[in-house]
Amino acid sequence: MKNAGFVPVLLPLVLSGCQPAARVDEPDPNAVLRIYLARHGQTDWNAQRRLQGWTDIELNETGRAQARSLAARIDGAPIDRIFCSGLRRSRETAEIVSGGRLPIEALPALNEQKLGKFEGAYIDGRDPQVAAEYERRSANPEDSLDTGESRTAHHARVRGAVEEIVHRHPTGTILIVGHGGTNSGILAALLGLSQAQASEIRQSNDELYLVEIAGGRPPRIWKEIPPDHLGDL
Repeated sequence: MKNAGFVPVLLPLVLSGCQPAARVDEPDPNAVLRIYLARHGQTDWNAQRRLQGWTDIELNETGRAQARSLAARIDGAPIDRIFCSGLRRSRETAEIVSGGRLPIEALPALNEQKLGKFEGAYIDGRDPQVAAEYERRSANPEDSLDTGESRTAHHARVRGAVEEIVHRHPTGTILIVGHGGTNSGILAALLGLSQAQASEIRQSNDELYLVEIAGGRPPRIWKEIPPDHLGDL
């Protein structure tokens, strides 16, 4: 990756005992797939700490700047294709990164979890009753949140998308631009994590992961650490 005004540190995390759960064929020991995993840029609702789910919110100016920064940070990586969700904030991020140079494919199965009655709710403390109810109910992976979607159903949907992507791209380099909850599900599928483990993952709008899957060895994941986040090391 080229320098975009800072030198990132890529912190490798090798997860002992994990196998690439999303492989759908017998792994080729010589096949290597590298997946850059980004979250969409910031929206006004992110900044206001409002739950988005399937509500189709566009990026704000900070989010567009984050997308341009992401494009600079992966400039030079041999990316074959960008995958995004069907939601505008993900598609717009992918379009900015592509700059018209890379093919983009939108997969609705990569959409964020549908949050039902809680979409649009503030979780910044201004409505503590609603925030407490959401925290309690979202902790239950089987709760569909009143006309929404359970975390179990969301992860199953995302896993299906990941299996399709990995089947179609067993080697090479791709970028997936997803959502906070979706990307947790993607990592669960790729790394063989439980739902409980995946729920601990908190990816910011400007954070970038790299997952490497190679036949015959456990998957590896790197997290980009810019100089102003060295405390994450």
